[in-house]
Amino acid sequence: MALGHRIITGPMEKSLANRDGSLTQRYIDYLVERARGGATLIQVESTYIDPRGMGHLYQVGCHGDHVIPALTRMAKAVHAEGAKVGLELYMGGRQTPAYMSQRQPIAPSAVLCGALHPVPVPREMTSDDIHGVIGLFAAAARRVLESGIDMIHLHGAHGYLLCGFLSPYSNKRTDDYGGSLANRARFPLEVLAAVRKVVGPTFPIGYRLTADEYVDGGLTVVDTAQFSLMLADHGIDLIDVSGGIYESFPMIIQGPESPKGGFVSNAAAIKRAVGDRVPVSVAQRLNDPDFANEMMRREGLDFISLTRAFHADPHYVRKLSENRTNEILPCMACHQCTNLLEANQAAGCAANPHTSHERERRIRPVLRRRSVLVVGGGLAGMHAARILAEQGNQVTLCEASGRLGGQINYSSRVAPDYGNLVPYLVGQLARLKVEVRLNSQVTASAVREAAPDAIIVATGAIGGLNFAKVLGAPSIFDVFSGMDLLGNTPNGRLVIAGADSASCLAALHLARSGTEVDIVDPKSVFADDKLSPGRELLLMSLEAVPNIKLRRETTVEEIGEGYVVLQSQGKFERLEAVAGVIAGGRRANNSLYEQLLAEGPGLEIYNIGDSLEPRDMYHASADAAKVAEYVRLRGADTTVSREPTHV
Repeated sequence: MALGHRIITGPMEKSLANRDGSLTQRYIDYLVERARGGATLIQVESTYIDPRGMGHLYQVGCHGDHVIPALTRMAKAVHAEGAKVGLELYMGGRQTPAYMSQRQPIAPSAVLCGALHPVPVPREMTSDDIHGVIGLFAAAARRVLESGIDMIHLHGAHGYLLCGFLSPYSNKRTDDYGGSLANRARFPLEVLAAVRKVVGPTFPIGYRLTADEYVDGGLTVVDTAQFSLMLADHGIDLIDVSGGIYESFPMIIQGPESPKGGFVSNAAAIKRAVGDRVPVSVAQRLNDPDFANEMMRREGLDFISLTRAFHADPHYVRKLSENRTNEILPCMACHQCTNLLEANQAAGCAANPHTSHERERRIRPVLRRRSVLVVGGGLAGMHAARILAEQGNQVTLCEASGRLGGQINYSSRVAPDYGNLVPYLVGQLARLKVEVRLNSQVTASAVREAAPDAIIVATGAIGGLNFAKVLGAPSIFDVFSGMDLLGNTPNGRLVIAGADSASCLAALHLARSGTEVDIVDPKSVFADDKLSPGRELLLMSLEAVPNIKLRRETTVEEIGEGYVVLQSQGKFERLEAVAGVIAGGRRANNSLYEQLLAEGPGLEIYNIGDSLEPRDMYHASADAAKVAEYVRLRGADTTVSREPTHV
């Protein structure tokens, strides 16, 4: 199989399939857009061979012939754009949520996966189970062939069934499938042999493996380098290196706090083991093309596997090949796609509001050019201005401060990758000739005087309110002015009253200066405005900082000069040496919108982003895409009402 370049579009579940595992047209649109953008080999996603091993409600399946027609349509559509497509076959094993599959999971041994809630109790596979599952892999391979798909990837990573057999952490068997590495490797190698028998000697088969499980008693790169030699002996065509299992989940999908190319050294060790016998690819945080090129050159790797990078920008390769790297829409490693997947929702993207909405949110030219005023230069405002200008509108963006970016400028202090989105959007606004006015405080009278065809209010959020009794003149900040304290933190501890995700990020930021930080919240769950697993990953970051104290089910009752009184379940505690209190949380900065409603009847006004309701980057981007389409439609139909609209 000849490929146009050495970048593989990695497998990523997207919750875009039907409940029976068949592909939807929406999913096909997603894949076609990546092919159109220059992808050369697209791995669809982890595709279950049996419902007993499915991980999510809207996951792709290859477990019955009913999936073949849509897979065939997909393959033809991707081929028409010049790309190849592969299907990654897998079975979840001990990491299968029983509430998804509606069946008890089967696994090499009855080893619980404590990372899932509720924890499923797997059943140890019998000899008949083992041979039956091998037959299911073979049957799925036959469907792949019949669909015209170009490659099979066997998912032997992340703790799923193939990995579970190989791992001494999850395989406690004493028969021919347990014990020594050769015995533990028997099942995945038999699966490979069965699939090879179906597809023939020249059909490409790849294998994704976890090089290191990052748990005590788990696989190490020494084990997987030896296993890679076994794969080579059995005719594997590509080894794709990843890492981690559910018990070490932060390693599987690493966030912005993780270094670039965290699996490169493991991939290099495997490449040294197999030499030129098998090409080796590596995944994880390699979307910086200069860095990726250097890692491939230095370590002799054959391919890189980019997943979230293509999710954020389907035209990553085309822009790279045309020397437009500054126009690549960057993945922020924000976990929003994973959060949505775990909620069984379509996995959109916080950076790109068109992702997973390729058809409904595609940018369409306006029939009538309109003048649009966007108030607010945060994420929602910049995306709205960008899309409206691409439609062909005349757009002016006003920002009250001296820089664009809004709240991203705060969150990027904790997660620097978040800040990468700002220069991209700034560049797009310049390319599209959007008039940007900084230090421009917009008033209702100024809006009336300018008389734009439409006004989009994206004025973001302001700090939360303090509800505690205040005595004297203590130092009280909001979440934004509190984050500005770093470097000028007064001596003593800081108390943050409220534990939404923005307050938790502020705590991380301030604690890095060595300040003692107490986070207080009446709830038992912190950052409950954030979906899982992003919430858990944020909590893990908080718990890892020794000078942060998490105070659940606690309220701030009184704030005085140098002290705070806390209450928890009827018991009171007085904290001394308190240098300041941060009133956590955020509230909508919607005063301009309300004023325009009151004073400007007949204006076409939209309220988006956090000025509608404080949420997250994903909703800000989505609001921008929706409002641009509303403006386009109203411009096309002059009979449509110009009543104010909440997006």
